[in-house]
Amino acid sequence: MGMSSEQLVAALMLHARQESGQILRPASLNMLWTLTPVARDLEAEWTTARASGQVKDWLAGLSPADPRYQSLALARRDYAARVEAGGWPVLSTGAVLRPGDQSAAIIALRHRLALEGFLATPTQTPELYDEDLAQAVLRYQGLRGLEADALVGPATLAALNVSAAGRLAQIEANLERWRWLPRPLPATRIEADAGAARATLFVNGAPVLDMRIIVGAPATKTPMFASEIETVVLNPPWNVPSSIANAEILPRAARDSGYLARNNFTYQEGRLQQRPGPTNALGQVKFDMPSPFGIYLHDTPARAAFERHPRTLSHGCVRLERPRELAALLLASQGWTQETVDGVIAQGLTRRVDLTAPVPVLIIYTTAFVDVAGLHLLADPYGWDAQLVAALNSRAVAQLDRDMASPESECASNLG
Repeated sequence: MGMSSEQLVAALMLHARQESGQILRPASLNMLWTLTPVARDLEAEWTTARASGQVKDWLAGLSPADPRYQSLALARRDYAARVEAGGWPVLSTGAVLRPGDQSAAIIALRHRLALEGFLATPTQTPELYDEDLAQAVLRYQGLRGLEADALVGPATLAALNVSAAGRLAQIEANLERWRWLPRPLPATRIEADAGAARATLFVNGAPVLDMRIIVGAPATKTPMFASEIETVVLNPPWNVPSSIANAEILPRAARDSGYLARNNFTYQEGRLQQRPGPTNALGQVKFDMPSPFGIYLHDTPARAAFERHPRTLSHGCVRLERPRELAALLLASQGWTQETVDGVIAQGLTRRVDLTAPVPVLIIYTTAFVDVAGLHLLADPYGWDAQLVAALNSRAVAQLDRDMASPESECASNLG
C-alpha cells in the first residue's frame, strides 16, 4: 500500500531536518558541543521551492556539499546493506592469531573480514594465516586506528566484534556532526579533529599542512567549537591554570623542593608561571584564539607523545606536531618565512604577532571518515557517538510522530 500525500510530506520534511542539521541542538545535549547549525525555516523553504519549481535543487542543497560528507554518505549505504544482509558473526576469544598459525579460528577470521570487504582472495588452505590474510589484517588495522602489526589480539578482536549495526550507527553520528559545520566551510581554515587526533590547514580550499595532534584526555575532553586564531605567540610563557597548579604542580613541588626552579616556574602577580624556553609546557609556539573553554593550539616539548596511540593526553588544549610550519604559513602574507620564525624563537624572547586576517578554526570530533585508503572507523574515546545516536533516534521518531499527527500543516496543504 502506497503512502498518502501527508505521509510523503512527513517523510520528506524529516529528511530535510536531518540533512540540514535541524533535528537537535547540540549544546542542549552536551555543553561541550557548541558547533551549532544555523536555524532554518524548512517549511517556508519547501513552500517557496514548490512555488518556484525548484524542489529538486532545494532537496539537493540540504546536505553538506563537501565531498568528504558525500563519501561518508555512500559508505553509510554500504553498511546499511550489510546490516540488512545480517551483518557478521562474533568471533570467539582465544589466543592471539599470528601469521603462520593454522586453526579453525583462522577460517572464521577470513569469513569475518570478507563480510566487511577486506578479503576476497580464495585459498586452498583457509585455516592457514597466510600472507594474503596478513595483508588484509594490516589494512583492517590501519583503517580502524589500531597498531598495524598483523596480530589479531584483544584490541583487533574487539574492533572486529563491533556489529554491523554498531558501525552503521557510528557512521550516522559522524554524518550528523558534519551537518553542524558552517556552510560553506571557510576556504582558509584550520580543522583540528579531536577524534582522529589530526589537524589540517586549508588555504583557498586545499589542504596544505597536515599533522598529528594531542587532544584532551577522556576526563578533560577537547570541546567542539569554532573560533579564529588572532595571534601567534613565539616563546610564550605559560600562565598555569589554578586547577593544574593545585592538582599537579604544587604537590610535586611539595615533594621536591627544587622542582619549581628546575622547571623555570616563578610567581607573577601571585600566579604560577613557567618562563619561556624549550622545556615550557606550551613549547615555543602558541596560537591564541577566543574560546569560552580557554582552549588554544600550541607546541609541546614532549615530542615522543605524537607516536602514542591513542593521543588523548592533554588537559583539553590541542598540542601540535608541526607548530613552526603552521606559524610560518599563517604569517606568510605578512612577510614572514620559516627562517624568520625560527630566528625569533632562537632569540628566546617572547614575541606576539597579531594576524592581519584572523584564521578560522574548527575543533571537530570525527570517528568515521573516507580517504584514499578507504573508510576509517576509529575508536570513540569520549563516548560521544553513542550519546549522539541515542539523541538522534529519539528526536527523529518524535519529529516523525509530530509530523504525522499534523497532516494539515502548511507543507501538506502545499503538496498539491
